Amino acid sequence: MKFSMENKRVTFMSLFLATALIAATAGMAPKASAQDDVLDDAQDALSNSDTLDMDQIQIDGKLSASELMKKRREKLEERNKVMVEKKIEDIRVKQEMALTNKLQGAFNASLNNLNEDKVQVAQAAPAPAPVAPAPVIETRIVEVPAPVVHVEKKSKIIPMFGTQNIKGDKIDLDSNVTFGIQAETAVLPQLTVGLGLGYTTVDLTDVANNFVNNGYGSYYNNTSYTNTYGTNGRAMTLKKFTLEGNAKFFFIEDAMIKPYVGGAIAFNRSTLKYENQNATVYQNVNFGNEDYGSTAVSGQAKLGAEASFTDTIGLNVEFSYAKNISSGISKTAQVSSTTNPDQGRLENIQKDIDDGSVTAIQAGLVIKF
Repeated sequence: MKFSMENKRVTFMSLFLATALIAATAGMAPKASAQDDVLDDAQDALSNSDTLDMDQIQIDGKLSASELMKKRREKLEERNKVMVEKKIEDIRVKQEMALTNKLQGAFNASLNNLNEDKVQVAQAAPAPAPVAPAPVIETRIVEVPAPVVHVEKKSKIIPMFGTQNIKGDKIDLDSNVTFGIQAETAVLPQLTVGLGLGYTTVDLTDVANNFVNNGYGSYYNNTSYTNTYGTNGRAMTLKKFTLEGNAKFFFIEDAMIKPYVGGAIAFNRSTLKYENQNATVYQNVNFGNEDYGSTAVSGQAKLGAEASFTDTIGLNVEFSYAKNISSGISKTAQVSSTTNPDQGRLENIQKDIDDGSVTAIQAGLVIKF
């Protein structure tokens, strides 16, 4: 007994649909036209294959006729199913190989066309137009200087030059030369301390004999005196050396012009002597070889201003007023005033100078370091 063609077709279709469903789930389902080709090929393979008759299937055991028929049919369906799956897999392998070859050919053809297009474009391209040279851009590295931090120099030297006026009860003298030098350093931003050296000379003449000791007035009108020292009086010279310690307070810390006030304690050594030291004697009274030295300590007030031109150079202008705190600390005399009237005159003048006051105005160059 044989299966009819209709039964074969139903069995084949069920198997094919199951196989197609599995392939679609895996993302490998072919297009509708490819599925039809596989179906036709499978049908042709079944039609050309050897069919199995029911009688050819042997079933062991004692079964009824209907059960025997059912068992044979199940065996036949199982075998046909395996054969169909094998045939379908063989057909799909062939189709995949054909599709791969077709795609490889299409890829090779596209690659050849691409190479031909490149050659044609290269041959057909016109000669390039002359291109102007690119502008040369010069690159310069500009170094930005670091910000300058202004640091005020703390120390300075000030050479000074000016004039002094010495005023006492009987004198009013102006100096010939007054100069000195000061060295200062800042201990606070607006406070400096320093040392100063000064030198002053003064020329004077006691024309009115204001400083002659009593009892000696007649000795200055004799011919011996006037012939030796002149009729205009005997000229004298005062020389004074000063050593001071000072302090200055600047009202402005950082400015081009800085006004200040200050003070100082000064040690003064004065020497007074006659310019003409020739000796003469009149009525047993000696003249000549007189000089007198005196030491005094003075206090000084200062008012001034300092102008800066650069970081190292500036100008200083200063007005000062000084008064002795103590005078006559140490005295030196060349001859005795009891036997020499002009020695007494020197001592009287020096005493009036020591008791007087000194005003001075000086200008100096400021050198900072």
